[in-house]
Amino acid sequence: MKPRFKAWRTATVVLVIAALFIPGAQAMQPAGNIVAPFDDEESGFAPSGVYDFRAATFGTGLTECPQAGLPKDQPKPLDLREKDRVEQLGDNGNDRRANQDYSCLPQDETSIAVNPREPRNLVGGANDYRPGYGASGFYASTDNGTHWYDGVLPVPTLRSGEVFDGGGDPAVVFDRAGVVYYAGLGFNRTNDTNGVFVNRSTNGGFTWSRPCVPFGSATPATDQNAVCGGLGDPRQPGDGVVNFYQDDDGLLNGSVPTNDKEYIAAGPRPSGTAPTCFTPITRTPTACNPAVVGIDRLYVTWSIFSAAGSAQIYVSYSDDQARSWSSPKRINGSAAFCSPGGRANNECADNQGSTPTVSPVTGALYVSFINGDTEDEDQYVVVRSYDGGTTFQGPFFATPIFDVNYPRPVNGRADCAVRGQGSTRAVLTNSCFRVNSYGRLVVDRRGGAFADDLYLVIDDNRNGTIASSNVDVFFFKSNDGGTTWIGPTRVNDDPSTAPADRDCGRNTNSIRGDASKCPKNVYGNDQWFPWIDIGEQGDLNVVFHDRRLDLNSAGSEWPASRSRPGNYLAWFWGAQCRVTTPDSRECTAPTATVISQPGGPVNPGAGPVPGSSQSSFPFRNFTISDVPSNLDYSFRAGLFMGDYNNVAVSSRSDRGNADRSNADRGDAGSQAYAMWTDARNGRSSKDQAGRNPACEQSDVFVDSYGARNGGGADKAKGTDSLFLVTPCPSQAADKGNRGHGDDHGSHGDDHGSHGDNGHGRGGK
Repeated sequence: MKPRFKAWRTATVVLVIAALFIPGAQAMQPAGNIVAPFDDEESGFAPSGVYDFRAATFGTGLTECPQAGLPKDQPKPLDLREKDRVEQLGDNGNDRRANQDYSCLPQDETSIAVNPREPRNLVGGANDYRPGYGASGFYASTDNGTHWYDGVLPVPTLRSGEVFDGGGDPAVVFDRAGVVYYAGLGFNRTNDTNGVFVNRSTNGGFTWSRPCVPFGSATPATDQNAVCGGLGDPRQPGDGVVNFYQDDDGLLNGSVPTNDKEYIAAGPRPSGTAPTCFTPITRTPTACNPAVVGIDRLYVTWSIFSAAGSAQIYVSYSDDQARSWSSPKRINGSAAFCSPGGRANNECADNQGSTPTVSPVTGALYVSFINGDTEDEDQYVVVRSYDGGTTFQGPFFATPIFDVNYPRPVNGRADCAVRGQGSTRAVLTNSCFRVNSYGRLVVDRRGGAFADDLYLVIDDNRNGTIASSNVDVFFFKSNDGGTTWIGPTRVNDDPSTAPADRDCGRNTNSIRGDASKCPKNVYGNDQWFPWIDIGEQGDLNVVFHDRRLDLNSAGSEWPASRSRPGNYLAWFWGAQCRVTTPDSRECTAPTATVISQPGGPVNPGAGPVPGSSQSSFPFRNFTISDVPSNLDYSFRAGLFMGDYNNVAVSSRSDRGNADRSNADRGDAGSQAYAMWTDARNGRSSKDQAGRNPACEQSDVFVDSYGARNGGGADKAKGTDSLFLVTPCPSQAADKGNRGHGDDHGSHGDDHGSHGDNGHGRGGK
């Protein structure tokens, strides 16, 4: 087993969790201080976590900030500032901001779903920091995303009077009855208590149930004496509790396992599978109350990190609308292509980033995830269940993931370590936010000849080096339920040239290296965080962040991180292709090949790599966002923009969307809804003490387009350079006891100074 995936030590787990969850941990040290890494060495997949604030980074304490993207008819605060030029540009176009708060705090890591019973009803989720720490934000619309209602989910109840103080990793799904479910993490910042939970909404995402960890009204706790939140609480004990670990010593020291990176799916129970419910503490199967049996079975998959040295994928299911859950079942399995690494039977035991998908026709469940039990590059694998999650087949090998050669602080990006990024975290050229190669799997909705057709997108750096990232999005398909795969097909159609030696500067079988040994060639631009969904007529829709339109910019928020012109500002992009034949050849590049199941571990070597010679591109590309983002403004010091974005395709014609000017509903009549992390409202904090996170703001943005032939032309404009460096508006600082007359007078001075230094309203 390669050193990067050696067994976790307990101390390592504690270090990672502390860095990600505790206020005051090293992730939030003021910029300029070189801090300890998140990982002590090349120690495997880390819990993804949710970045947190520490009070020292709030600097001047802004009370007013840019708010582009909010509807013109939304109630407005008594805003004493004036819009700078960038906010004016960000208000143009059809993008809508889903989070409606004025808190100046970030939102990121998005998930969206469309109500199959009422397609005008959209529900989204994101990490939402408006309380001052990472929480689970929800966003609901009943007019196709034109207007939104938002809030933060009710936190799960633990013991009587005890609640979690953090949440994250949002995932939303509707069942076929129009009930919406929100899966997410809950955790404490002062000890190891953590869990996976599901909230339920029956009114389109406006109000939500509150999960409740069951405990005994007497000792010992039993299913018979289990209560929820204390005596007299009317909720069903265990409602919404997928998995839970109670800390055992009151310390944040990794003494109990860590739940991480869950996702949720819903679909019909397979033929012959009866609804099953479970007792709250022992999870013993029991008869269901017919009044609460859902039309669909819900599945949640997630990772469990143990101090003993593994990261396993688990599944749990519910038939009673998330009120009770089956015992967690480990599903990552064993395969000849997983290196033993000291484990028996070639167990695939180092995994992360699972996503489930359920056939709406057959009820078959498919789950994809990254596996790291390899000799060098990671790999993407799929497991499946045809009996409702009781038994699983696989894992099946889909593709190598070329993710070892990302730029990182340990191989040349010391600038990111100075800003506070973990030493082994993967980053991109010119930026320091963490990235990954998580993928997304979706099953064809049509059944029949398409019943076992699966579609997968991933991104990786196979066409870049540790010195110059060139991350691309790749598509793979399977026509036999995941047993055999065909690919890759590059989705993004911009120029992307493979380097002569993609492993230049790398140490053997390691993420460490010396970037100075790589040539300074430009191989292309970065596309990352892809997601895929499919319509009922076979319209594949892929979304991703993309830097191709930034050809030659030179300015940046962090000049020390600039290694070449361009490839800095990011737009959100879409790509479409329609599958009309069961072999989906219309969406497959001529260079794609059959990927059979390997008989042993796969080491793809330095190259050439699959997909580097593709010259025809079946996916039509287009821009979605109206303006670019400077993602150095997405979170303190540009360290975090979330770990994924999302797209959802409505299951039937969206007839209520005529009021949206960009609503090209296409031949099939269904809509695609993209939801992404957007930093157009972020601003520079170079002059703010501690790099003010209130200036470095990100938001949840949504746009819709026809699922078959939506989207428009490239949206690069001559004014895009204004987004490179935009100052934090000094007039937004807390004005103390000064009167309104003085405030308005200071606006003129502030804007005058902005014009003098070439930023804000005076910029061209």
